[in-house]
Amino acid sequence: MVGKWIEGKQHCTNMPTAQPISDTVRNSRPYQVLERSLENGRLAHAILLHGDDLDTVGSVAIGIASRLLKTSSPLEHPDCFTIRPTGKARMIRVGSKADRIQGEMPKQFMRRMISDIQKTSNQGGNKVAFVFEADRMNPNTANAFLKTLEEPPEGTTLFLLTSRPYDLLDTIRSRCLNFRIPSGLDALADTEWTDWETSYFQWLSNILSGPTKQTVPHIMLGAYGLNTRFQKILSDQTSEAWKAQKESLPDHITSEEKEAMEAGMSRGYRKQLYGQIEKATLRYAREIEKANPGRLPVPALTRVIETLEKSVGLLEINFNQTAALELFFLESMRIWATAK
Repeated sequence: MVGKWIEGKQHCTNMPTAQPISDTVRNSRPYQVLERSLENGRLAHAILLHGDDLDTVGSVAIGIASRLLKTSSPLEHPDCFTIRPTGKARMIRVGSKADRIQGEMPKQFMRRMISDIQKTSNQGGNKVAFVFEADRMNPNTANAFLKTLEEPPEGTTLFLLTSRPYDLLDTIRSRCLNFRIPSGLDALADTEWTDWETSYFQWLSNILSGPTKQTVPHIMLGAYGLNTRFQKILSDQTSEAWKAQKESLPDHITSEEKEAMEAGMSRGYRKQLYGQIEKATLRYAREIEKANPGRLPVPALTRVIETLEKSVGLLEINFNQTAALELFFLESMRIWATAK
């Protein structure tokens, strides 16, 4: 969902080619507005694209960049520049004199990207710049980038991509045209995940039927098993996708960048799986309500979803992902067991 974005020394190569865009996205109003603006030559110089699925958001931006740069491989074009979070803190850093190497600012700093896009176009045409996961800019980075938004280089289109637009400074958002891109993801077509949902439904049924001394141990072990299986599914999905992705990476990509990319890919799949847990919970609730009208209190369902969102919030501050999901299961047990 995220991990396909990488950056080159003088250009960006986040994905080898733009991924197919679903009909859901193509038929959405934001996409159609962007298409018309591009066709009419009235595309804004700064565009904030956001949505739950960052792969889809990235594909939309890449498609636009392809036409702006007049190439089928925009991410390999010398007039395409990019920056994204790096390091353990996963922040986009501004860069200072102390960070310079032989007088030059390394590519992972915002000041380097600003300097690159201020230069004359290599091909004599348009330039494109991407800020991936733009919400990871710290205040110093955001303020440094703000001046570029206020006075953009001629012929340059700036794309800010994020799943958390309201974590950006108001001054940044107000200087961009904002478009929410709908998710192009279909439900997970994964046998292991289907089996996981079946076990999750059985676990919920055991709780709602009324925990007893005999069933409580099974419920507790069930939660542990669901968590363990969740982590394995996430690990397997990430490993498989990363194995395919890293084969197409340019040789100049550093080990640190590769680690950040793989971690980003894992976060994307994890967010998708959490979304599937929410959908499964709502689906189970509808089935219970249909079979037993009034049996499932709406307040309990609301609290469970809020608990899931809290778990996601903990992950955003680098809380251990196994512990975060464990907290969700424990709180869910308490809520469902006491629901009246």
